[in-house]
Amino acid sequence: MKRNWSKPRGNARMKKMRNNDEDPEESKLSHLLFHKSKNMSEKLKSQDDSNSELDLKPAWTDDDDQNQVASNPMFKGKAQYADKLKQKFETMMGTPSWAKIKPKTADEDTDKISNRVGHLESKKMIQAGTGLKPKVLEIRPAQDANSDTKNEGPNIYCVEFHPKLSVALVGGSAGVVSLLSLSAHQNKKLHSFELKQWEIHNARFTPSGTHAFITSTSRHRQYCYYDLIKAVPEIIDLPNLVKNTKNFELSRDGKYIAICGGFDEVLIFSATSRELIRRLKNNSDIVSICFSGTSDQLYCYGVQGEVTMWDLSTFRSYRKFYDQGCVNGSIITTSPCGRLIAMGSGEGIVNIYQTSALKESTTYNPEPFHVVSSLCTKITGLQFNPSTEIMAIISNVLPSAAKLVHIPSYKIFQNFPTQGKDISLLNCIRFSPNSGYMGVGNDKQRALLYRLKHYKNY
Repeated sequence: MKRNWSKPRGNARMKKMRNNDEDPEESKLSHLLFHKSKNMSEKLKSQDDSNSELDLKPAWTDDDDQNQVASNPMFKGKAQYADKLKQKFETMMGTPSWAKIKPKTADEDTDKISNRVGHLESKKMIQAGTGLKPKVLEIRPAQDANSDTKNEGPNIYCVEFHPKLSVALVGGSAGVVSLLSLSAHQNKKLHSFELKQWEIHNARFTPSGTHAFITSTSRHRQYCYYDLIKAVPEIIDLPNLVKNTKNFELSRDGKYIAICGGFDEVLIFSATSRELIRRLKNNSDIVSICFSGTSDQLYCYGVQGEVTMWDLSTFRSYRKFYDQGCVNGSIITTSPCGRLIAMGSGEGIVNIYQTSALKESTTYNPEPFHVVSSLCTKITGLQFNPSTEIMAIISNVLPSAAKLVHIPSYKIFQNFPTQGKDISLLNCIRFSPNSGYMGVGNDKQRALLYRLKHYKNY
């Protein structure tokens, strides 16, 4: 007898849909984000597992143990004898804390990276080919991240990379937010939604990658909290103290939200409960804010170049200094390793300081560690790549005003932007989690995407 394996039809099919509690849109986005990219997430997970493997070798060998094994006929091998002794000891005494194997922490990995990047990396290592080489960068233009949409607006102000999956979030002046899957062959749209009367200016993914914070310049006292799994954007109203959400930053650990609430005030919110924790009063008007690499400090950059450093454990300022040579401050950022602070001014100058030198010095006018003066217009974008080997500088005043700086030699890469190729006015620049991609938003509806071939992973 033949069985009918065809799909259910009519009422049976509708009944099956009704029994499914999950919303179709939610199921679709969840499938696209977390099932379509399953191979990528498993690949990244396997890399993390391989990095955390420990070389379990004995610290020493005892000759007496070997002699006892040889003279005792009850145990045919050293491994069997050692297991017997271990079992007997743990039964009587328990496992001592020093003998417990602990997995590598993120701080240990960060320390390992910090020891070989930034200003600590020697020139010998660079010449030997162990690090990124200066002068010429292996960079290749890829298909635009938003090639499948092109409806985010004339100006692309936001290109943000997902921390776990090869997905980019693109937003612009039309208020449309797009989630796009990145691949070597074709970048495809996963999901998009529109926030009416919004001009998307900034976006930050949470460390887990399940949510995103989105802000606008046209909606002064609101931000969007977007759930990627449920595909639901939620509009959050801020207190009346907030006058502008242009300066909106999420700490690297996902614990704090900092918003420049007015002219000289910063509001600190809890990223999980969304409650206001503290108001920080600055002595001067603030143009830019950023968190430290360890998320325990906040840096406020004043309009005239005064920098205030806040300790977030006590919410008190512990250091103030003046950015040397600055007339009009514009933007501040820190390196992921936490060892460098970069400040861009309205005169096109970028001063780079060492955080260790700032903590040790008490002068109000410290000397910058290095000065980059390759642009002559206001610095509007400043970003370190995750390994602190590249610093990107852009200005939206002139077309193609962008420079990539090699660290620690602080030489400009000669092949970006490509001579004779106009990439228009640039609004933002970001790096993917493993520096494999660099995204740039311009004023021609394009989210430009570049492949950095020195870095093998997304």
